[in-house]
Amino acid sequence: MRNVKAHRTTKKSTSTGNATAVAGRRVLIDADGVVTELNDKAFEAAMNAAMGVMGRHRMITTGQAAKLMNCSPRTVARILDSGRLPFTRNGGTGRRMVDVVDIMEYQRQERTRMRESLDAMRRAAREITMDDDEMAAYVAQFD
Repeated sequence: MRNVKAHRTTKKSTSTGNATAVAGRRVLIDADGVVTELNDKAFEAAMNAAMGVMGRHRMITTGQAAKLMNCSPRTVARILDSGRLPFTRNGGTGRRMVDVVDIMEYQRQERTRMRESLDAMRRAAREITMDDDEMAAYVAQFD
């Protein structure tokens, strides 16, 4: 990935190798000095993406989230659609972006929920008086 920076030019003009940025225009300047003019929506998307990567929280795509969560991208999409995990849309591409901090919190909550469910199943098994071998076989299918 090449280094790029987005900014609103404030000088009269800035010459950067291949092009000139004019004052008041929103541009993207890549590592080679190539200047690309951006409309307001594209500039906002570039700034949001930069803040997502450089800010306190790191925003990642659903594909990256799937790798982190050890599941398929479709499963991540279902979780996002259900509202259990917040996301934002990247202005330029419309891709869903997820905060890594939110993923970690979601995973913590899911582990807690699964542990509580398993404990409830164990209590239910005890209440129906399963012997130890039957209970072990029953519980093993959920561990």
